[in-house]
Amino acid sequence: MQGAFLILFTLFYSVTVLAFDGLMVNNLFKQFESSGYPSVTGTVTRSLVQIHHSSKGGVSYEPVINYHYSVSGQSFTGKKLRYNPISSSSQFAASSVVGEHPAGSTVLVFYNPENPRDTLLFTGIKGCDFLLILFLTPFNAVMIGLFAWSWSWLRERIVRPAAGGMKIITDGMNIRVRLPQYGAMIWCLATTGGLGFTAMFIIGFGMQMNPSIPVALSTLTVVFLGGLGALYWQWMKIQSGIDDLVINEDSRSLELPLTFGRNVRMTVNLADIESLTVERIEHRNSKGGVTFSYAPTLHVRGDESAASKLADWSDKLRADDFAAWLRQKLGI
Repeated sequence: MQGAFLILFTLFYSVTVLAFDGLMVNNLFKQFESSGYPSVTGTVTRSLVQIHHSSKGGVSYEPVINYHYSVSGQSFTGKKLRYNPISSSSQFAASSVVGEHPAGSTVLVFYNPENPRDTLLFTGIKGCDFLLILFLTPFNAVMIGLFAWSWSWLRERIVRPAAGGMKIITDGMNIRVRLPQYGAMIWCLATTGGLGFTAMFIIGFGMQMNPSIPVALSTLTVVFLGGLGALYWQWMKIQSGIDDLVINEDSRSLELPLTFGRNVRMTVNLADIESLTVERIEHRNSKGGVTFSYAPTLHVRGDESAASKLADWSDKLRADDFAAWLRQKLGI
Protein backbone atom coordinates (compact mmCIF):
# COMPACT_ATOMS: atom_id res chain seq x y z
CA MET A 1 0.00 0.00 0.00
CA GLN A 2 2.80 2.43 0.89
CA GLY A 3 4.57 1.74 -2.40
CA ALA A 4 1.40 2.22 -4.46
CA PHE A 5 0.71 5.52 -2.67
CA LEU A 6 4.25 6.73 -3.39
CA ILE A 7 3.90 5.87 -7.07
CA LEU A 8 0.66 7.89 -7.26
CA PHE A 9 2.38 10.74 -5.43
CA THR A 10 5.31 10.49 -7.88
CA LEU A 11 2.95 10.82 -10.83
CA PHE A 12 1.12 13.82 -9.33
CA TYR A 13 4.35 15.51 -8.26
CA SER A 14 6.00 14.88 -11.64
CA VAL A 15 3.07 16.31 -13.62
CA THR A 16 3.25 19.47 -11.49
CA VAL A 17 7.03 19.88 -11.81
CA LEU A 18 7.03 19.09 -15.54
CA ALA A 19 4.30 21.69 -16.06
CA PHE A 20 6.49 24.32 -14.43
CA ASP A 21 9.48 23.07 -16.44
CA GLY A 22 7.51 23.42 -19.66
CA LEU A 23 6.35 26.91 -18.72
CA MET A 24 9.91 27.93 -17.86
CA VAL A 25 11.33 26.63 -21.15
CA ASN A 26 8.52 28.23 -23.14
CA ASN A 27 8.97 31.62 -21.45
CA LEU A 28 12.75 31.45 -21.84
CA PHE A 29 12.38 30.76 -25.56
CA LYS A 30 9.79 33.51 -26.04
CA GLN A 31 11.90 35.99 -24.07
CA PHE A 32 14.84 35.22 -26.35
CA GLU A 33 12.63 35.46 -29.42
CA SER A 34 11.27 38.84 -28.31
CA SER A 35 14.61 40.46 -29.19
CA GLY A 36 13.39 40.54 -32.81
CA TYR A 37 9.89 41.91 -32.10
CA PRO A 38 8.82 45.16 -33.78
CA SER A 39 7.78 48.06 -31.52
CA VAL A 40 5.22 50.85 -31.35
CA THR A 41 4.82 53.81 -29.01
CA GLY A 42 2.34 53.29 -26.19
CA THR A 43 1.03 55.20 -23.17
CA VAL A 44 1.22 54.04 -19.54
CA THR A 45 -2.28 54.07 -18.00
CA ARG A 46 -1.45 52.61 -14.58
CA SER A 47 1.80 52.24 -12.64
CA LEU A 48 2.22 50.96 -9.08
CA VAL A 49 4.09 48.52 -6.84
CA GLN A 50 2.03 45.51 -5.76
CA ILE A 51 3.02 43.88 -2.46
CA HIS A 52 2.67 40.11 -1.99
CA HIS A 53 2.73 38.41 1.41
CA SER A 54 3.56 34.70 1.62
CA SER A 55 2.01 32.31 4.14
CA LYS A 56 5.35 32.21 5.99
CA GLY A 57 5.64 35.96 6.40
CA GLY A 58 7.82 36.70 3.37
CA VAL A 59 7.24 39.86 1.35
CA SER A 60 7.87 40.43 -2.38
CA TYR A 61 7.32 43.48 -4.54
CA GLU A 62 6.01 43.39 -8.10
CA PRO A 63 5.92 46.38 -10.46
CA VAL A 64 2.52 46.59 -12.18
CA ILE A 65 2.35 48.69 -15.34
CA ASN A 66 -0.66 48.82 -17.66
CA TYR A 67 -0.32 50.43 -21.06
CA HIS A 68 -2.31 51.31 -24.18
CA TYR A 69 -1.00 50.95 -27.75
CA SER A 70 -2.14 50.64 -31.36
CA VAL A 71 -1.01 48.29 -34.14
CA SER A 72 -2.25 48.79 -37.73
CA GLY A 73 -5.03 51.08 -36.55
CA GLN A 74 -6.30 48.68 -33.87
CA SER A 75 -6.15 49.68 -30.20
CA PHE A 76 -4.98 47.26 -27.53
CA THR A 77 -4.14 47.24 -23.83
CA GLY A 78 -1.33 45.29 -22.22
CA LYS A 79 0.26 44.70 -18.84
CA LYS A 80 3.05 42.21 -19.44
CA LEU A 81 6.56 43.48 -18.65
CA ARG A 82 8.42 40.27 -19.48
CA TYR A 83 7.37 36.69 -20.21
CA ASN A 84 8.92 35.73 -16.87
CA PRO A 85 7.19 37.90 -14.24
CA ILE A 86 9.28 40.57 -12.51
CA SER A 87 9.21 40.18 -8.73
CA SER A 88 11.79 41.14 -6.15
CA SER A 89 12.42 41.05 -2.42
CA SER A 90 13.66 44.63 -2.82
CA GLN A 91 11.04 47.35 -2.71
CA PHE A 92 13.62 49.74 -4.15
CA ALA A 93 14.09 47.61 -7.30
CA ALA A 94 10.35 47.39 -7.94
CA SER A 95 9.87 51.10 -7.21
CA SER A 96 12.67 51.96 -9.67
CA VAL A 97 10.84 50.18 -12.50
CA VAL A 98 7.58 51.96 -11.61
CA GLY A 99 9.39 55.29 -11.24
CA GLU A 100 10.81 54.99 -14.74
CA HIS A 101 7.32 54.36 -16.18
CA PRO A 102 4.87 56.72 -14.43
CA ALA A 103 1.23 56.91 -15.50
CA GLY A 104 0.86 59.11 -18.58
CA SER A 105 4.39 58.52 -19.86
CA THR A 106 5.17 57.06 -23.26
CA VAL A 107 6.82 53.65 -23.63
CA LEU A 108 8.06 51.39 -26.39
CA VAL A 109 5.75 48.40 -26.62
CA PHE A 110 7.21 45.33 -28.31
CA TYR A 111 4.64 43.02 -29.90
CA ASN A 112 4.58 39.58 -31.45
CA PRO A 113 4.00 40.20 -35.20
CA GLU A 114 1.88 37.04 -35.36
CA ASN A 115 -0.28 38.16 -32.42
CA PRO A 116 -0.35 41.90 -31.65
CA ARG A 117 -2.02 41.21 -28.31
CA ASP A 118 1.14 39.40 -27.18
CA THR A 119 3.31 42.28 -25.94
CA LEU A 120 5.99 43.17 -23.41
CA LEU A 121 8.07 46.17 -22.41
CA PHE A 122 11.44 44.48 -21.78
CA THR A 123 12.89 42.17 -24.42
CA GLY A 124 15.87 39.81 -24.46
CA ILE A 125 17.38 37.40 -21.97
CA LYS A 126 18.50 38.52 -18.51
CA GLY A 127 20.21 36.74 -15.65
CA CYS A 128 16.91 36.39 -13.78
CA ASP A 129 15.63 34.08 -16.55
CA PHE A 130 18.31 31.52 -15.67
CA LEU A 131 17.43 31.79 -11.98
CA LEU A 132 14.21 29.95 -12.79
CA ILE A 133 16.31 26.94 -13.82
CA LEU A 134 18.16 27.23 -10.51
CA PHE A 135 14.89 27.50 -8.58
CA LEU A 136 13.45 24.38 -10.20
CA THR A 137 16.64 22.31 -9.85
CA PRO A 138 15.85 20.89 -6.36
CA PHE A 139 12.30 20.01 -7.46
CA ASN A 140 13.59 18.23 -10.57
CA ALA A 141 16.17 16.37 -8.49
CA VAL A 142 13.40 15.10 -6.19
CA MET A 143 11.29 14.13 -9.23
CA ILE A 144 14.12 12.07 -10.76
CA GLY A 145 14.75 10.42 -7.39
CA LEU A 146 11.06 9.49 -7.07
CA PHE A 147 11.05 8.04 -10.59
CA ALA A 148 14.15 5.94 -9.77
CA TRP A 149 12.54 4.68 -6.56
CA SER A 150 9.25 3.87 -8.35
CA TRP A 151 11.09 1.94 -11.08
CA SER A 152 12.99 -0.06 -8.47
CA TRP A 153 9.75 -0.83 -6.59
CA LEU A 154 7.93 -1.95 -9.75
CA ARG A 155 10.91 -3.98 -11.02
CA GLU A 156 11.05 -5.87 -7.73
CA ARG A 157 7.42 -6.92 -8.10
CA ILE A 158 7.30 -7.58 -11.84
CA VAL A 159 10.72 -9.11 -12.58
CA ARG A 160 11.72 -10.32 -9.06
CA PRO A 161 15.48 -10.08 -9.79
CA ALA A 162 17.92 -12.22 -7.82
CA ALA A 163 19.13 -10.86 -4.48
CA GLY A 164 16.61 -8.02 -4.57
CA GLY A 165 18.26 -6.59 -7.66
CA MET A 166 21.72 -6.20 -6.12
CA LYS A 167 24.69 -6.50 -8.48
CA ILE A 168 26.48 -9.82 -8.01
CA ILE A 169 30.05 -10.37 -9.23
CA THR A 170 31.73 -13.79 -9.28
CA ASP A 171 35.49 -13.47 -8.77
CA GLY A 172 37.12 -16.90 -8.54
CA MET A 173 36.09 -18.39 -5.20
CA ASN A 174 34.59 -15.05 -4.11
CA ILE A 175 31.08 -13.81 -4.68
CA ARG A 176 30.89 -10.03 -4.34
CA VAL A 177 27.56 -8.30 -3.73
CA ARG A 178 27.48 -4.55 -4.30
CA LEU A 179 25.81 -3.06 -1.19
CA PRO A 180 26.54 0.68 -1.15
CA GLN A 181 24.69 2.51 1.59
CA TYR A 182 23.88 5.24 -0.95
CA GLY A 183 23.99 4.87 -4.72
CA ALA A 184 25.91 7.20 -7.01
CA MET A 185 22.68 8.67 -8.42
CA ILE A 186 21.46 9.54 -4.92
CA TRP A 187 24.68 11.44 -4.27
CA CYS A 188 24.32 13.23 -7.60
CA LEU A 189 20.70 14.26 -7.03
CA ALA A 190 21.22 15.28 -3.40
CA THR A 191 24.29 17.35 -4.25
CA THR A 192 22.69 19.02 -7.28
CA GLY A 193 19.47 19.79 -5.41
CA GLY A 194 21.30 21.01 -2.32
CA LEU A 195 23.64 23.26 -4.28
CA GLY A 196 20.72 24.62 -6.32
CA PHE A 197 18.74 25.42 -3.17
CA THR A 198 21.71 27.10 -1.50
CA ALA A 199 22.71 29.03 -4.61
CA MET A 200 19.15 30.30 -5.04
CA PHE A 201 19.37 32.00 -1.67
CA ILE A 202 22.91 33.30 -2.06
CA ILE A 203 22.77 34.46 -5.68
CA GLY A 204 19.02 34.96 -6.12
CA PHE A 205 17.99 36.73 -2.96
CA GLY A 206 21.41 38.27 -2.39
CA MET A 207 21.12 40.08 -5.73
CA GLN A 208 17.37 40.85 -5.50
CA MET A 209 16.65 38.14 -8.11
CA ASN A 210 18.51 40.07 -10.77
CA PRO A 211 22.06 38.74 -11.26
CA SER A 212 24.02 39.37 -14.42
CA ILE A 213 23.98 36.70 -17.12
CA PRO A 214 27.63 35.65 -16.47
CA VAL A 215 26.93 35.27 -12.73
CA ALA A 216 23.75 33.25 -13.35
CA LEU A 217 25.39 30.94 -15.91
CA SER A 218 28.49 30.48 -13.73
CA THR A 219 26.29 29.52 -10.79
CA LEU A 220 24.36 26.98 -12.86
CA THR A 221 27.63 25.51 -14.11
CA VAL A 222 28.95 25.11 -10.55
CA VAL A 223 25.69 23.47 -9.42
CA PHE A 224 25.56 20.88 -12.21
CA LEU A 225 29.30 20.19 -12.21
CA GLY A 226 29.05 19.68 -8.45
CA GLY A 227 26.34 17.07 -9.00
CA LEU A 228 28.37 15.30 -11.69
CA GLY A 229 31.42 15.39 -9.43
CA ALA A 230 29.46 13.73 -6.62
CA LEU A 231 28.18 11.11 -9.07
CA TYR A 232 31.70 10.29 -10.26
CA TRP A 233 33.17 10.25 -6.73
CA GLN A 234 30.55 7.84 -5.39
CA TRP A 235 30.68 5.68 -8.53
CA MET A 236 34.45 5.31 -8.17
CA LYS A 237 34.01 4.47 -4.48
CA ILE A 238 31.48 1.76 -5.33
CA GLN A 239 33.69 0.36 -8.11
CA SER A 240 36.59 0.09 -5.66
CA GLY A 241 34.69 -2.66 -3.85
CA ILE A 242 34.85 -1.25 -0.32
CA ASP A 243 31.06 -1.42 -0.12
CA ASP A 244 30.95 -5.04 -1.29
CA LEU A 245 29.74 -7.95 0.78
CA VAL A 246 32.27 -10.70 -0.05
CA ILE A 247 31.41 -14.38 0.30
CA ASN A 248 34.50 -16.59 0.22
CA GLU A 249 33.33 -20.13 -0.53
CA ASP A 250 36.81 -21.59 -0.09
CA SER A 251 37.45 -20.31 3.43
CA ARG A 252 33.75 -20.38 4.33
CA SER A 253 33.87 -16.80 5.49
CA LEU A 254 32.11 -13.51 4.92
CA GLU A 255 33.63 -10.02 4.65
CA LEU A 256 31.28 -7.22 5.66
CA PRO A 257 31.23 -3.97 3.65
CA LEU A 258 32.52 -0.67 5.02
CA THR A 259 29.05 0.71 5.63
CA PHE A 260 26.86 1.51 8.65
CA GLY A 261 29.73 2.64 10.86
CA ARG A 262 32.24 -0.07 9.97
CA ASN A 263 35.67 1.51 9.45
CA VAL A 264 37.60 -1.73 8.89
CA ARG A 265 36.81 -4.93 7.07
CA MET A 266 35.14 -7.46 9.37
CA THR A 267 35.53 -11.14 8.54
CA VAL A 268 32.92 -13.53 9.89
CA ASN A 269 33.15 -17.32 9.74
CA LEU A 270 29.98 -18.79 8.29
CA ALA A 271 29.89 -21.28 11.16
CA ASP A 272 29.53 -18.37 13.61
CA ILE A 273 26.44 -16.92 11.91
CA GLU A 274 23.36 -17.76 13.95
CA SER A 275 20.74 -16.17 11.72
CA LEU A 276 19.95 -13.54 9.12
CA THR A 277 16.82 -11.51 9.78
CA VAL A 278 15.09 -8.49 8.29
CA GLU A 279 14.70 -5.91 11.04
CA ARG A 280 11.90 -3.34 10.83
CA ILE A 281 13.17 0.12 11.82
CA GLU A 282 10.75 2.88 12.79
CA HIS A 283 11.43 6.46 11.71
CA ARG A 284 9.49 9.41 13.18
CA ASN A 285 9.59 12.85 11.60
CA SER A 286 9.28 16.19 13.37
CA LYS A 287 5.50 16.27 12.79
CA GLY A 288 4.89 12.85 14.34
CA GLY A 289 4.62 10.88 11.10
CA VAL A 290 5.94 7.32 11.12
CA THR A 291 7.66 5.43 8.31
CA PHE A 292 9.52 2.12 8.32
CA SER A 293 12.63 0.79 6.67
CA TYR A 294 13.83 -2.82 6.51
CA ALA A 295 17.38 -3.86 7.30
CA PRO A 296 18.81 -7.33 6.43
CA THR A 297 20.92 -8.03 9.52
CA LEU A 298 23.39 -10.76 10.40
CA HIS A 299 23.36 -12.16 13.92
CA VAL A 300 26.78 -13.48 14.81
CA ARG A 301 27.45 -15.69 17.80
CA GLY A 302 28.82 -13.57 20.65
CA ASP A 303 28.14 -10.24 18.86
CA GLU A 304 24.95 -8.39 19.72
CA SER A 305 26.08 -5.05 18.24
CA ALA A 306 24.42 -3.30 15.29
CA ALA A 307 27.61 -3.67 13.23
CA SER A 308 26.08 -6.61 11.37
CA LYS A 309 23.51 -4.51 9.49
CA LEU A 310 24.02 -5.07 5.77
CA ALA A 311 21.50 -2.71 4.17
CA ASP A 312 18.57 -0.45 5.00
CA TRP A 313 15.76 -0.16 2.44
CA SER A 314 12.23 1.24 2.41
CA ASP A 315 11.03 -1.71 0.30
CA LYS A 316 10.28 -4.74 2.49
CA LEU A 317 9.97 -7.13 -0.47
CA ARG A 318 13.42 -6.15 -1.70
CA ALA A 319 14.89 -6.72 1.78
CA ASP A 320 13.11 -10.09 2.09
CA ASP A 321 14.28 -11.27 -1.36
CA PHE A 322 17.87 -10.28 -0.63
CA ALA A 323 17.80 -12.00 2.77
CA ALA A 324 16.35 -15.18 1.24
CA TRP A 325 19.05 -15.23 -1.47
CA LEU A 326 21.83 -14.67 1.07
CA ARG A 327 20.50 -17.36 3.45
CA GLN A 328 20.63 -19.82 0.55
CA LYS A 329 24.20 -18.82 -0.33
CA LEU A 330 25.36 -19.07 3.27
CA GLY A 331 23.51 -22.29 3.96
CA ILE A 332 21.59 -20.80 6.87
